[in-house]
Amino acid sequence: MGDVVLLVPMLRSLLAKYPDLDIHVLTRPKFAAFFQNIKGVTVIPADVDKEYKGLKGLWRLFQKLKSEKFELIIDLHDHLRTKFLRSLFFLTGIHTEVFKKGRSEKKQLTRSNHKLNKVLPHTVERYQEVLERCGYHFPLLEGPHLLSQNNVVQVLDAWLVQNDLPKKERWIGVAPFAMHRSKIWPLENYHQLLSLLLQKETFRFFLFGGGAKEIAFFNSLKKEFPTQVTIIAGVMKLDQELALMKKLDLMLCVDSSNMHFAVLTGAPVLSIWGGTHPSVGFGPFQRNEESIIQISNDELSCRPCSVYGKETCARGDFACMTMITPQMVAERVSKSLL
Repeated sequence: MGDVVLLVPMLRSLLAKYPDLDIHVLTRPKFAAFFQNIKGVTVIPADVDKEYKGLKGLWRLFQKLKSEKFELIIDLHDHLRTKFLRSLFFLTGIHTEVFKKGRSEKKQLTRSNHKLNKVLPHTVERYQEVLERCGYHFPLLEGPHLLSQNNVVQVLDAWLVQNDLPKKERWIGVAPFAMHRSKIWPLENYHQLLSLLLQKETFRFFLFGGGAKEIAFFNSLKKEFPTQVTIIAGVMKLDQELALMKKLDLMLCVDSSNMHFAVLTGAPVLSIWGGTHPSVGFGPFQRNEESIIQISNDELSCRPCSVYGKETCARGDFACMTMITPQMVAERVSKSLL
């Protein structure tokens, strides 16, 4: 999901320079909301888990796409499925390109010993580079990049009124979950963190995520802080969540899709990093180190251990996360809100 939403700043920038382009984005149906406000972009939803599953399904998808008479096919995923599709287009004589994922450099950056000490291009910049190879030269626009439709904002505002949530205190979004354990700050820290923050001033905490386990954890925070916590997980549609993020005074998160969402809406962000590292190319786009809290590589030379995160730790203690204390995060949150 993070890779997909990072297409948005590139597409907005491309179309600002070349407004007459007719671009079709092939992606999963649930990601269509990212592109709904970009004039010149049409989403082709493809459920590759059901309707277009397997080689037979991809062949049917190719037959559907072929009828669109595309002049250029760009693979911005470089996955087995997209490799198969782009190969079929190439065999029909259509110009195809693929973005440079930088697998070799990323492997050197995350290996156990003799790590590469280098900041790699951001994923958005990698997307931009392949378009420039195709002859489209354009600067990347400043954000915000994810814009909400008026009707979505109206639905959100009505929900806030219905739930008696006027903005009488500062609003902090909290998105503590990611796909892999090495990217998740210990959940027990959040109880102490919220207590520390509430000792200084009154906040409204909006909890973002999804899934039964995540909601169960959110309910434990709600039980402890009943008047200050609002659970968003499982309540709102994605486009409504994005509209809410834009209203936040700060989004506290880890290296996750929610981090990218918040950044691209223009919300202030403080992201906690562990086994992964912003220098790999997935950091908060167009933000600086003030948006990041992490243990330095000098203090923990094993960082980063993975590009996307993993479930294990070579040390066995996930020190990259456990060394970041609630007090450290509370201080950085306060600094971010100055």
